[in-house]
Amino acid sequence: MVFVVVQIVLELVVGDQGGIDVVANNKTNMDIEYIITETIYQNGTGQVAKIDYQFDETLNIDSSTSTSSTSSIARQNKEKRNRQYDVTITREQYQTLSRQILNALSFDAFVNVLRPFIMGYYTNGELERAFYTLDRDRSGTIHIKELSAFLPILNETINNDALNAYVRKVDENFDGNLNYDEFRTLVLRGIGRDIICNHI
Repeated sequence: MVFVVVQIVLELVVGDQGGIDVVANNKTNMDIEYIITETIYQNGTGQVAKIDYQFDETLNIDSSTSTSSTSSIARQNKEKRNRQYDVTITREQYQTLSRQILNALSFDAFVNVLRPFIMGYYTNGELERAFYTLDRDRSGTIHIKELSAFLPILNETINNDALNAYVRKVDENFDGNLNYDEFRTLVLRGIGRDIICNHI
């Protein structure tokens, strides 16, 4: 079988996520770097046969401390934390797993949802397609049940309580569902990726 490989690398740097503690005269700066590599394997007919995501997150923390304004003693600490995740799924694996889930998405629909969800990034209507794919009852919102029909393929241990906790982070109207704007926030803030990666 001949495969065509398409690879996309997204690199994001979010800088200066720090603050100053005036009482202790401490200053902390944090930079978060994300490198997400998406590799799509297509068969000879152009059908997606396998998809692979590699996610590297590096948190750089620089902190400085002065003991007093008259003292020349200053300390600077640098810390670097790294997390890596890999998510790979083939069409065959998905079809086997999806037989165990009521009303599961097709593999192609799954890939369309997965891409913005894990990349935290989208183009050309990808997010709208993902939202409407997950909104199976066409209510204009994504319910926890609809979200949980998508996620167990990636992680069978995730439960509704964990999903509710993630949804509450962006649920502005506190209805327990995600409207389009809330879903967009979930994706852009990387919470979708956290849901997947933190439960692998």
